[in-house]
Amino acid sequence: MKQDMTPILENYLETIYNLEVEKNFKEAIRITDIADVVRRSKASVNTAIKTLSKLGHIKHEHYGDIELTESGRAIGKDIAERHAIFYYFLTNVLNVDEKIADEEACLIEHAMSRDTVHKFKEFLCGYCKKENIFNKGN
Repeated sequence: MKQDMTPILENYLETIYNLEVEKNFKEAIRITDIADVVRRSKASVNTAIKTLSKLGHIKHEHYGDIELTESGRAIGKDIAERHAIFYYFLTNVLNVDEKIADEEACLIEHAMSRDTVHKFKEFLCGYCKKENIFNKGN
């Protein structure tokens, strides 16, 4: 039976992608790095990593570095961008508290189709230009 991607697995890919960006794609990503960010045990992270490896989204040798594959990087980047869009909307348009916005952006990022997210992003860009939100505080 083939396992599909779940929001939890997508969050792991997002976390690995964000760690790659944070480390300028130059430093290795380890189980410990991921466990520190997601605040889960190394055993839990290792289980998710094994699943992502079987799905072809990461490369990982036992006790080795973790590397996103092309598909894993694409998913991780997509989820990270979705998170940023919804976080921006919640904090800058709706004035939601940052902690709550971060949690709720994480929920929303998995619920919308790619097409809906694209349309939402277009709407948000148009709204921000119209309301001059990008230039506030400058």
